[in-house]
Amino acid sequence: MKETTSKRLKETFNLTYLGLFPIGRNFQTGKGMGIKLKFFLSVFVFSILLAGCQSAEQEEVLHMEEEKAEEDGDYEDGKDKDREKDASEKFAHLKQMEIWDYDDTSVRGEVYMPKGTKIDDGYAYYYGHGLDYSAIASSSMDAEEYYDSFAHLLESMLESWHQPYPDYTDIYSSGVLENGEDRYYIISSRERSYDGTVGETRLLEYMNLLPSGLCVEWSLSLNVGQTDEKTDLIISEIEQCYDIDLKLMKTDSPLMKDTSNQDAYEVKEGHKELEDLDEYQYLGVATLSDYYEEVFCPVLIPKARDTNVREEHAYSFLHGIMIEADVKDFFYSTNLAEEMEYDFGDRYASREDDTRRIQNLWESEMLPIPGFDDALYMELSYEKKGVRSEGFFSKGEILYCIRLDNDNYLSVEMFFSGEDYDASTNTVIREIERAYGIDLSKYYNTMSEERNEDEDLRGGETGITLAKLLESKTADKEEVLPDTVLWFNATYAPLTYCNGCDWKLVGGVEPTVENKAMVDYGLSSSWNVYDRETALEAIEKLKTRGHRQICRECMEELEELGLLDLDERAFKRAFLRSEIEDKDYRYILAYEMYQNGYDADDMAAWDLCRINQLCADFYICGYMTYEEAMDTSLENSLLLQQMYSSWEEMVEGYMMGLKFWSRDSETNSDSITRERQRCYNILRMSEDSPYMLDWDMKLEKSW
Repeated sequence: MKETTSKRLKETFNLTYLGLFPIGRNFQTGKGMGIKLKFFLSVFVFSILLAGCQSAEQEEVLHMEEEKAEEDGDYEDGKDKDREKDASEKFAHLKQMEIWDYDDTSVRGEVYMPKGTKIDDGYAYYYGHGLDYSAIASSSMDAEEYYDSFAHLLESMLESWHQPYPDYTDIYSSGVLENGEDRYYIISSRERSYDGTVGETRLLEYMNLLPSGLCVEWSLSLNVGQTDEKTDLIISEIEQCYDIDLKLMKTDSPLMKDTSNQDAYEVKEGHKELEDLDEYQYLGVATLSDYYEEVFCPVLIPKARDTNVREEHAYSFLHGIMIEADVKDFFYSTNLAEEMEYDFGDRYASREDDTRRIQNLWESEMLPIPGFDDALYMELSYEKKGVRSEGFFSKGEILYCIRLDNDNYLSVEMFFSGEDYDASTNTVIREIERAYGIDLSKYYNTMSEERNEDEDLRGGETGITLAKLLESKTADKEEVLPDTVLWFNATYAPLTYCNGCDWKLVGGVEPTVENKAMVDYGLSSSWNVYDRETALEAIEKLKTRGHRQICRECMEELEELGLLDLDERAFKRAFLRSEIEDKDYRYILAYEMYQNGYDADDMAAWDLCRINQLCADFYICGYMTYEEAMDTSLENSLLLQQMYSSWEEMVEGYMMGLKFWSRDSETNSDSITRERQRCYNILRMSEDSPYMLDWDMKLEKSW
């Protein structure tokens, strides 16, 4: 049965208030919703503008509005003359005001609101003295439905507060409290605002059930930096009016600390239970569905105090890790790559703009997920200034998507917050790695246990994984390629493995619609390749120049300045004082190569291996036929055999070029060269290592 217009609008209000409502996406509405929704959104935007205004000009506007309200008699500030006008009023700062159902204006009721509150079509809003008040009235549900909706609102609120933005810390929740027929809760937290200052957030949400059947749900938030001498007076009157304890909302009250056990999992009323799994300490399994309950999908998430599992949505937060899972419908396109690009596209830009709080921002390519034909993930990692200190903490955001059918896909978002890590964090991350088949080592709590750099967490595990639950068919479709083609694949296998792909497939993946879109995205963003013409140009540049030519030019320039034969100390002084305008770190690497007896051609493997990699990608995208791609790879691989004597020597040249390209000193824990070397070592030691192929095998056309 479809939900009523008012109930769906009620949920829309809750989600929009939280900043969670995805306008235009995955939102089903009843008839007649458009006008009301547009109106509410305009009201909501207006109230948010008021709440967030902190400039002198905006404060002046608010002050002028309050003065006007006083003149009109709509707002009274407690002066004797105003009290004489309204001696019957019980409170100096509150006023009993009538509000009505936005669907049925005949259903009305009176509630106490701050004087000066504006009421329009079932909505009320007010801002003053550092207090932001808003209310909505409806009468479409019975009491039990309202109670369930209110509990759901608290859950959604806490979920949003654990996300990277607003990224609150030290979150405290009172839980839903009873006040006769009414319900309310208080939540508070610390935050570091966009300008870098640390502040506090306090929020009271109250559900007032009136005898008329009208439900008035109102919220009161405290903006600590904008309070004045009247703030606590208003809060005290609300406290007296509703007979509730609002000590936590007052300006002189310290924030509450959350001392409850994060691991205390208990199934909440109206929620689905996560089933235990013997091989996991934290993770449990449940089944989600789409909105219409036509598509069903298993999901693995941690069992914790803050775990919520409903029919369409699963959420968990513990030990600094948050996971959200939903079954979504394709909206922007019919492939995952475009959906992910839209959903993830603005994140990098917003993080990049946040220079006061964020540093060392990195975004991955779209990567395939091992064990699936049509599954992709992307990630952002960065360091963010903490709330409890001025230090920076590791952060991670991962979007993980698996196609379920032509209309739906599973979306799993993972967030890692280093400031909230503890001794149990790494255990949770290891279980997520195992369940989801991706490498999360960069998000480990380095202050706890360390990880073996050559440890392979994506293979060799037994037991339940998401791939097994979804019964992926990838392995059944795999065909054994000719040895010559496998030899080609081995030249770029470390990158294939780093990307979570299978080195025994051309390009590491099956040429599906999803994988073609993923490769297209990577080629356009990393190579500026969009079609056959730009594809052939990219190969020609690598053949004739590549990074070996740039290295050669660096060496020649250093030689002309007489710097190549200096000792290291003298070189650094002379280099810094030299006429070279761009003190690129590549000059340092070129000097180090020369000192170790290498010339620029020794890194040719970096350029030539990438030609084989690109040929495979161009075949997947349709820029080259399979025969063209293999013919070019054969010619290129014969050249590799001439230049190097073994896989070890080729990989050494490849890593040298990678280091030069990335300007990598290898001193940082996130060194790309060290990570690629680690992947090579894992492949080299594996039972089906590509490097068991004979380097000197006769490469011949077999396609």
